[in-house]
Amino acid sequence: MNLLLSQIRKLMISALLLSALLWTSSLQLLQAAAMPETENAVDTALLAHVEAWTAQLSTQPAFKSWQGATLSISALGPGTHSWMASVIQHKKTVGYLVVHATESGGFVLGEYGLGDYLYNLTTLQQSLQRLELIPSTITSTPLYIHPLLSVWKISGKSTALTDAMSGEALPLTASLWSIEASQELKLIQVESPMAVTAGIAKAVSNASFSPYEKLQWLTDAPVDKVDSMRILDKKKHLTYTAARFNGDMLYVWSATGYHSWNNGAVYVALETDELGESKRYVPLTLLVELGEFYR
Repeated sequence: MNLLLSQIRKLMISALLLSALLWTSSLQLLQAAAMPETENAVDTALLAHVEAWTAQLSTQPAFKSWQGATLSISALGPGTHSWMASVIQHKKTVGYLVVHATESGGFVLGEYGLGDYLYNLTTLQQSLQRLELIPSTITSTPLYIHPLLSVWKISGKSTALTDAMSGEALPLTASLWSIEASQELKLIQVESPMAVTAGIAKAVSNASFSPYEKLQWLTDAPVDKVDSMRILDKKKHLTYTAARFNGDMLYVWSATGYHSWNNGAVYVALETDELGESKRYVPLTLLVELGEFYR
């Protein structure tokens, strides 16, 4: 009996070791193939802007971990002229910035945030498991137009698109993605360049809360852009929703503050829950265009 139990334990340990090995190998495959490699010689102007904006953000209390951090910059998708800069402190990603090149020259902040959630490889791995896909048989490509249209394109025998932040499968086909992308690219093309010296003129930071705590966004009328900022100034709860992809996908976020930059741009802090572990700063102009705020 003891011999049988010993053999069973050995089999269980072997199975656990094999599972861990497969998980590690899968992540290594994703790390090797998913995100484009950091450019050997990043454009010096791009790097200067990213470094200056990172330093500016690091003066904010919530971004204190960015002080003295290093940057890893990768291109986002083919032909988009967008880059993601991962902010790395002690070998851990503590935040990110997405930067676009503008048509008139120069660069602009597409979004920025705290945590390691946008295009996270572990989240991608979990998406592949849910879709019952094997990393070695597929290609995963980051595609980014703006914060509400950012995905992993997973290509194999068929194509699937998952949300770049949550990993949730999206009701999108490759053809519908192309249509959405071509229509909404104009939302970022009209942006004016941000100066390398741009700074935060006003910062409001409120307590985290669950957007599902109260459901006024199901019953009440939305508030306008001006009232939204006043509500945040008063430290009141504000929720943002956006119905996407012909209404088949509903994004719901808590709005917990904002940064007003001295070039007039305002970025609203969005969170998915009350834990406050991640915070995504998205341009107010884009949010007003694509969704609604509720008090």
